[in-house]
Amino acid sequence: MNKINALGKPCPIPVIEAKKAIREIQAEGGIIEIRVDNEVAVKNIEKLVHGLNLTAEIKQLNEVEWAVQIAVPKKLIQTDSEQPDHELVIAFGKKTMGEGDPDLGEILLKNFIYSLTELETPPEHLLFFNSGAYLTNKGSNALKDLHRLEEKGTQISTCGACLDFYQIKESLAIGEITNMYGITEVMAQANKVINF
Repeated sequence: MNKINALGKPCPIPVIEAKKAIREIQAEGGIIEIRVDNEVAVKNIEKLVHGLNLTAEIKQLNEVEWAVQIAVPKKLIQTDSEQPDHELVIAFGKKTMGEGDPDLGEILLKNFIYSLTELETPPEHLLFFNSGAYLTNKGSNALKDLHRLEEKGTQISTCGACLDFYQIKESLAIGEITNMYGITEVMAQANKVINF
């Protein structure tokens, strides 16, 4: 069994270390155990495992420590080049659109998100980070349209470190929490990325 000590390491480091270990043993297969000390890391490793069609067993060892055991079958892992591309990804790094008056910028961005709901083919993925994280929180004027996009199949992800920084994680109202490694992977696999 390969053991990884990721205690005290912030996301996305535990996820990166888990993925690296999976790649290293995929030719022979085996078990990887990674220890982490926060639930966000556990959830992000779970997403990685699910995305690679693997299985994981999670054990909570005490109040602040988890062991995640990942079963890696021999030569069954997709490489990054084999993973499906995302058609259109839109990254929101702020809560306004363009430069100038912030009130106008909020109106323009709300109208842009509404316009996305009217596209024949909606975006594959919407990413929210920095002050863009406010757009997926309670009180956001874009929530109604974001829910419509989610119903059409658009995936919505918000940066967990950004939610923590602005202290708004408890008011997240839509989508999943991700990390910068997850954001990087989605953008790297996209056929087209629009940044705000």
